[in-house]
Amino acid sequence: MSSSPSLFIDHTLHSRISLSWFISEHVTYTLGIRNKLIVGDSPEQIPHYAETLSQSDALLTLNTFLWKKRRSLNYLECDRCWFDYNIQNLRISIGKQRIAWGTSYVWNITDLFNPLSILDFDYEERPAVDALRLQYFTSDVSRIDCALTPSPRADHRTLALQYTMNIAEYDISLVIGYYLQRVLIGMNWVGTIRGIGFRGEMIVTEAPSAMCFATQNSFASQKHLQFSAVISVDYTFPTSLTLHSEVLYNNIGKTQSIRLFTNDARAIGLLSPSQVELFFRTSYTITPLFRVDAMILYNPFDTSTALLPQFNYSLHDDVDIAFIALSLTGKGLSEYSPTTRLYCIRTMLSF
Repeated sequence: MSSSPSLFIDHTLHSRISLSWFISEHVTYTLGIRNKLIVGDSPEQIPHYAETLSQSDALLTLNTFLWKKRRSLNYLECDRCWFDYNIQNLRISIGKQRIAWGTSYVWNITDLFNPLSILDFDYEERPAVDALRLQYFTSDVSRIDCALTPSPRADHRTLALQYTMNIAEYDISLVIGYYLQRVLIGMNWVGTIRGIGFRGEMIVTEAPSAMCFATQNSFASQKHLQFSAVISVDYTFPTSLTLHSEVLYNNIGKTQSIRLFTNDARAIGLLSPSQVELFFRTSYTITPLFRVDAMILYNPFDTSTALLPQFNYSLHDDVDIAFIALSLTGKGLSEYSPTTRLYCIRTMLSF
């Protein structure tokens, strides 16, 4: 990774083991362990680098460092650990698991448990959450999904219910919950319009007040409601060329010096501190073995951008190689500043 005037060179070995134990006809235990070995400049040059890897708000923390040295470290984490009980139309899960409720590709604002970060390309499995989850399948295309994440901290507890149904060939979900000490309602959908993929999400919740925070938060608002929405469209041509675009809107988002508000936005569950954010993506399969993707995040207020091109090639049935770049371009206190370049060559072996 380079960021003028500094140049960082890191070497990372990432391994993952996923195991499932079928205890009985109705009970399954799943365990996922990831190991990350890093050798290079970042452990030495970036302050508190090791702490950023192990930061977690989870109730059940199952991670450790096998070693931490000046220029290297080895981080071991159990990021999946849950029991699954199935009987007829009922499914009960308890433990560290992934709960994915959103439908959007970039900003899944109705995913109250595991929101994504499109820029975290090195963690494809995505983080899990400690939760108790009950799913009841009322039909082949509808279900009731309820999840609870306990925590000793009130601002980390979430209780939410989602009802999913199919109407006019659209999968539609209604969400209601208690999230970040506020009542929230929302919905998401996915379907098509004349062959064009059309999906979106929206939420309405109480606007954060100063009483919600132990320290001053710049998003504490005099407004009664906080509203966020995402609209997404995508289309794949017969040539395999895919175009995809999303727009995010936050009614209490910022329009100036946006980078200053990143941490405060995270504290209230905003996936971007900006009032409006745009996303564009194009991908093309050149051959069955070679695929090219290019994604860009754009802030229309400060014109800063995050560009993420990726080239993937399959060397073998179980071996893939990818060249990935990340370019942040912004000035002053724009959202994607300071200007930074990151280049990564990744080889993946599946076994």
